[in-house]
Amino acid sequence: MADNTSQIVTDIPNAKVKAVAERVVAELRLAAEKVAAHHAEPARYPMPEDKGAAEHLLAQRFDRLSDDKKKRAADSVVADLKDVAGRARRLGDLARVDLRSPASVDAQIQRMPFPERLKFPADELKKLPFLLPEEPQAGPGAAAVPSALHKLELRIHSVKCLAETSELGSDEISLAGTSVDESGDALKISPFDVRSFDDGDVKTYAPPKQFHWFNLDEGGTTYPKSYFVTLVLAEIDFGGLATYVDRLLDMVRTKVAAYLAAAVGGAIGASGGVLGVLIGMAVGAAVGWAFDELKGIVEDDVFAPVTLSTIIPALTGRWDGKPETAAASADYRGFGGHYRVTYTWRMFN
Repeated sequence: MADNTSQIVTDIPNAKVKAVAERVVAELRLAAEKVAAHHAEPARYPMPEDKGAAEHLLAQRFDRLSDDKKKRAADSVVADLKDVAGRARRLGDLARVDLRSPASVDAQIQRMPFPERLKFPADELKKLPFLLPEEPQAGPGAAAVPSALHKLELRIHSVKCLAETSELGSDEISLAGTSVDESGDALKISPFDVRSFDDGDVKTYAPPKQFHWFNLDEGGTTYPKSYFVTLVLAEIDFGGLATYVDRLLDMVRTKVAAYLAAAVGGAIGASGGVLGVLIGMAVGAAVGWAFDELKGIVEDDVFAPVTLSTIIPALTGRWDGKPETAAASADYRGFGGHYRVTYTWRMFN
């Protein structure tokens, strides 16, 4: 039986799927540029009427910036818009999106043909290199198959402040998140207060705190099954970040699935098994990339979310023979601060 695997999602181990995710991020940046340009010249760059458009979600974050930061972001975007040749080289076909149009960025892109360079055979979606170890060969003295475990949880062991942020006073820190199960179903995880932090402070949970759990029996018997949790660590002063990340994840997931269907020329079927792993990794990586891309336009003093994943090859799967991973950590750095969240994945009944 192959071992379970777990990791922090920062990349996508499939070049074709990665290219699709990068396009989704590029489109989100265009929507953010529209928001900034609208701030500078509202009549020239009108916001779309569709309140569900990405521009309106991103505008909610932009509006939280100081007037000075809004002006700097707007001035930078408007100056870049004048570099028509440079944008054409950088954006390719996306340079045809007109930010002066009242139509949203997404509406304009939907009227464009899907790029040939992003198309690939459907069999490409079956490739999942380096994520699952080879099935060990049974032989004399092989270990007995472990008993089946039907639940999975992510447990928080501690949150440590290695350096508090540049904000005045102590940091009031909360944790929230979003989960995605083997079928692609997402669930928002409500925020909870961790504690007030100064340099060197640690909040230890003993026993470890269950952040979220999954029912491994759901979603049928197609394996491997993949599970993702995006951890959102934030100062309480920056309210609404968890809801923003949840909505951003939903937008990214919907667009990634639609683009993968367009890339292979048809429906991609159920999102379990290897396909579920690829979609989940694409969404997790794309959200992290989006925070980096949007920094300085609609985001500033926030920590980028971290997406954790684990892949379960069977109910009898284990991590190095154990029902719980070794303790691992996720680091959050931003605006002078550095925090470390220590966690484990565990299977149980």
